[in-house]
Amino acid sequence: MDMAWFRDLSVTILCFVTTFALIFASILIYLLYRKAKSALQLAESAAKKAYDTVTVIQEFIRPLLPIISLIQGICSGLGGISKIFSKGNNEGGNNNE
Repeated sequence: MDMAWFRDLSVTILCFVTTFALIFASILIYLLYRKAKSALQLAESAAKKAYDTVTVIQEFIRPLLPIISLIQGICSGLGGISKIFSKGNNEGGNNNE
């Protein structure tokens, strides 16, 4: 057994180990791909459900928007009028009497 035989043996062992490592790595990558694919499908279905929910809520709220804006305008107007009258009582300084 000369040095060439040991060299050939080490190259052969290295090739087998590398082949098994590549097969193992490809199996792990495939399993990771399957899990990621299912997680992405789950996220996509959740996003679709959320979009459908928002659409239904928008369709429900859209007719109520003019009424809500009218009520908000009335409240703001009453608040402004009450501020004008409360400042009118306190003219002439900061008398807290």
